Amino acid sequence: MYQYSIFGNSDELGAQFSSFFIRHREQFSKDMVLDEALIHLLYCMQYMSLILSYNENDELIAAMNYWTVADRDDSTYDPNGQIVRISSALIAPHERSSRVFMHGFRDWSNYIYEQNPSIHTVVFTARADNEYLNRLYPKFATFTKMVDGLHGLERQYKVSLLDLRTFLNRLKPKN
Repeated sequence: MYQYSIFGNSDELGAQFSSFFIRHREQFSKDMVLDEALIHLLYCMQYMSLILSYNENDELIAAMNYWTVADRDDSTYDPNGQIVRISSALIAPHERSSRVFMHGFRDWSNYIYEQNPSIHTVVFTARADNEYLNRLYPKFATFTKMVDGLHGLERQYKVSLLDLRTFLNRLKPKN
């Protein structure tokens, strides 16, 4: 069960994220092999920020990486960007539940707002063949278009940070 999250981009958090991502890469893409996971990590490690979520035993159970961009259709890092692009979000299979996802996402959205209230939009994708995510995301975001991803077609979603926080802050407390 989800207990708390840590945010940042330190070397230690990056190492924890990388290890978790490699171990659970099939949750990100069932076709992702080790060398693709490493290339993905090398590409995004230089600019990404992280949220790492832990259970009551201090075990890492979920991780997400993200960065700011200037335009929702671009994935180029912009330190002054007002749009957050989520690159990947993973939950360990034994902890997988909407509750874990939504509580971690709530903590993240509140953190983003506190750190940079000028952020106005969140953009993310889900593989087109991932029925679970493509049923979940429309509950709080708008489908914008299909895009070619690393492992096939992806559905792109967007949501205003204010709307996302309003939706997620209605959730019952964690405990």
